Amino acid sequence: MWFGFFRRKKKREKSRETACKRLESILERRRSVAVTEIVSKAEFEENSEKIRQRIVTWVSDAFEVGKERVKVEFEEHNGYIVIITNVLFE
Repeated sequence: MWFGFFRRKKKREKSRETACKRLESILERRRSVAVTEIVSKAEFEENSEKIRQRIVTWVSDAFEVGKERVKVEFEEHNGYIVIITNVLFE
């Protein structure tokens, strides 16, 4: 009875550790995508809205969220187009 009193209480897992574990599991499942085609900047600008809609559709189907909860942005860094996708979960 008294032995339990002197034991240390187990610390609850911190949210930082939980987030780190979640990120690790996401990155472990991540697959590399081989670049099969390089698209010119002019062609990208013409088709950027189609690309955006295709990403939004895929993400909303894959994660079962509404299309209005998916935000896609394009940025240019060092001559490369970076696609930033944010998903708002409930």
